[in-house]
Amino acid sequence: MSFRKRSEVLGAPGGSPRVLSRGAGPNRTPQQPPLARGITPRDVRSVTGGISRLSVRNTPELSPVVTKGLELDASHPGIRPSPATSQPATSTGCRDLDKTLGHMGLPIGQTLLIQEQGTTDFSSVLVKCFAAQGIVHNRVEGSNAFVHGNTHLVVLTLNQFFAKELPGVYQGSRKDVKRSKVSLTESKITVQNTLESGAAPKDLKIAWRYGLNDDSAKNSKRSEADLDTYPNYSHAFDITSRLVPAPTSAELTLISPNQPLDAVLSQLQTVFQRHDKKLIRVVVPNLLHPVMYSPEYSQLPVIVPLLHGIRSIIKKNSERAVLISTMSSDLYSKSGSQLVTSIENMFDAAIDLEPFPQEMSQFLERVYKSQPQKIQHGLVHLMKLPLLSDRGEMHVRRSEYAFRNGKKKFEIEAWGIPIDDSEVQESKGGIENSDSSKSQTTVSLDF
Repeated sequence: MSFRKRSEVLGAPGGSPRVLSRGAGPNRTPQQPPLARGITPRDVRSVTGGISRLSVRNTPELSPVVTKGLELDASHPGIRPSPATSQPATSTGCRDLDKTLGHMGLPIGQTLLIQEQGTTDFSSVLVKCFAAQGIVHNRVEGSNAFVHGNTHLVVLTLNQFFAKELPGVYQGSRKDVKRSKVSLTESKITVQNTLESGAAPKDLKIAWRYGLNDDSAKNSKRSEADLDTYPNYSHAFDITSRLVPAPTSAELTLISPNQPLDAVLSQLQTVFQRHDKKLIRVVVPNLLHPVMYSPEYSQLPVIVPLLHGIRSIIKKNSERAVLISTMSSDLYSKSGSQLVTSIENMFDAAIDLEPFPQEMSQFLERVYKSQPQKIQHGLVHLMKLPLLSDRGEMHVRRSEYAFRNGKKKFEIEAWGIPIDDSEVQESKGGIENSDSSKSQTTVSLDF
């Protein structure tokens, strides 16, 4: 048995094995690779010839598509970054509502629905403060703000006097004016102010535990720092006064909801095209109110296209648009349909105002008889928060906050049932009387 190499040819003449060379030797052409089945050498020559005739040209570089700058200016007085998501947000005109939403305002491109139970109209205060805040932002720049401003207001309503009903900026009492003057003088850099700021507070070592109250001081300092950083971001409004001068057509656009759907959406789109470099604040007060909307709007096939069209325009211009709408939930909550739920799902955020019944209001008036400024008017329920609820975070809060509608501002604070001191004193007096009656009872013994 013999072993042969693979390259040796069997039966070669002369008896010597012939070795095949794989390399390219002298006067030899390199071997062609085997052709695939169905391909002839003629086809290969035609393909290689076509490839050789191809020429490579230097194609001009594609210039980037330059879009029209529709983003807002970073120096806009009514925009600041959200502390939760760092996205730009604008003030709603109510500082407590800004904090409750979790972003120190309403993020740009988001929509908010304010529902209200009962027959009260507290939500209109928030809407008017929101609208007035936009007008104040527009007038920060000076006299040219009436024509070349930074903010435009759009209101979907039949009320032609809406512009004359906006509240004015709260100027403050005499004490507030004095405090502002004192704070202004303290903010100036002087030798005395630097010495007072550098001196550490001298507290007793025994009362070190009372230093826990410094948290409130830190929070107040943070708010003051925010005011210094964004001085024109949020204002307090006096609901007993009016904004002077009233907004003009250059600052506010009224759109009647009592017209065809296409006309409403086309007018809204025209406003966005006309004011392409401004922050657009859209207000839809008293949604589905029977005075402003025809009965057919109470049907889902009619109201959903309207809200969907407005929402699509807001999302299309999400870099410079926000929307707030109010609605009375009691008008359609008992109809048995899913109208209120479907409308709520069309908005990015939703809160519910529940005014106190008469018994609770009387109880609070009795408790805060000496402090009427502490009387709350109802509860605030958080249904959805902007951007945070879309991420799947559960932020539903019921009966945890209460609101108070005052002259200076619309306040929202943590809710807790107060204690009635008169009832406590009566209960203590009843216990003392029972104890005294027991001690004064005498038993006569007859022998």
